[in-house]
Amino acid sequence: MDVSVVVTAYNEERFIGRCLSSLLSQDAGFELIVVDDGSTDDTSVVVEKFAAEHPGRVKLLRLERNVGVGNARNIGAARASGRVVVFLDADMEFPPDFIRKTVNPILKGEAVATCNSTEVIGNVDNPWVKVQGQRIRGVLQAGKTGFVRAIDRQFFLAAGGFDASKGFFDDATFHRKTGLEAAVVDVPLIHHNPDTAGEVFWRNRWIGRSVLKAHKRSEVLAMFAKRLLDLSPFIGFLLLVFPDLLLRVFGMLSLVFFIAVVKRHRVLPSHSWRESLRLRLFYVPAYRWVKALGFITGLVESLSGRGWRPYVYQVFEKKG
Repeated sequence: MDVSVVVTAYNEERFIGRCLSSLLSQDAGFELIVVDDGSTDDTSVVVEKFAAEHPGRVKLLRLERNVGVGNARNIGAARASGRVVVFLDADMEFPPDFIRKTVNPILKGEAVATCNSTEVIGNVDNPWVKVQGQRIRGVLQAGKTGFVRAIDRQFFLAAGGFDASKGFFDDATFHRKTGLEAAVVDVPLIHHNPDTAGEVFWRNRWIGRSVLKAHKRSEVLAMFAKRLLDLSPFIGFLLLVFPDLLLRVFGMLSLVFFIAVVKRHRVLPSHSWRESLRLRLFYVPAYRWVKALGFITGLVESLSGRGWRPYVYQVFEKKG
């Protein structure tokens, strides 16, 4: 088998079915491995149903506990048999020629790794997604990028795989470790942004818990300051109750500042003026507050020694 596709999933029962359906409709053959990263929902049940309906085409690796996407990808790559391994997320969907176009430059010896050019956001009708302001994410022009979607498996294994100790940033730091640049392939995919308050909080908490391991302290401080500014209304209301005039002025300025931020915040077009008003008055402030609280919570946990401290799977313990 020339190509192995590794799909990592953690509590993705909502999306994994559509992901697998689009992969099973590809115009190229490949080994398909789903790594269930310790899900607590019915992710594995959905995958097992597909495996039963498509015997020999879908393999499920069910991990006993959540070890993080970097570890899950490393485990999938170590179990794979293909010359090329493609890393995908369970909340993605793909055009029928995606795998073929993504791996061809590697199979032809023209590149060691490739990355798709475009990610189209698939759930833009959700209000939490509308206020994230993205229809298309990560548009890459022809050339090179540090992000990897497909890679020569032996190169990946020899490099030790993804650094799982980096948490959220494990795949982004692979470029720093290896210096490898992936060739950009002109092919899109559909991805889903966080579409509930809980998902927005969880994602940003994960970023906060991981950020100290992957960024300089000055960069972390800048990120913290930006998120703290999103909480300026709460700070402003607190300052307004003080009798000191200067503090009350600062409190008023904090509120004015946040109103200006909300007004300038990018929001996707609405279907009606009522929806537009609801997004601007409720969802934009709520999104910024939840995002800030998630990041700061994760950062505090990291500083207190409760940050991202995963079991690191040694990718060189590979099969084959």
